[in-house]
Amino acid sequence: MENLVTIIELGAYSERQYQKQDGGTEYFKSRGVVMKRGGDVIYGEMIGDYASKNRDTQYYQNQPYVVKGFWKHRTWGDNNDRHENMFYITDLQTL
Repeated sequence: MENLVTIIELGAYSERQYQKQDGGTEYFKSRGVVMKRGGDVIYGEMIGDYASKNRDTQYYQNQPYVVKGFWKHRTWGDNNDRHENMFYITDLQTL
């Protein structure tokens, strides 16, 4: 997916440690972005190496950007009665 957006809010870069199934340690790297697309406000995250690469990148509010990414759905709860859509950012460039 590719869209024209403006940034409303930019989160700080974050690394969270977790334990892999094989017992090893890994870090989940992310940086969140709240964006406006037309009348819609959406939240997306840069993850992994892309988040690390852009940990100190300056993005400016109310400036147009082209965002590229993909949506992912997950279901959880005792009866799988909860749903969430998450937008993962793969590229964010000024217009």
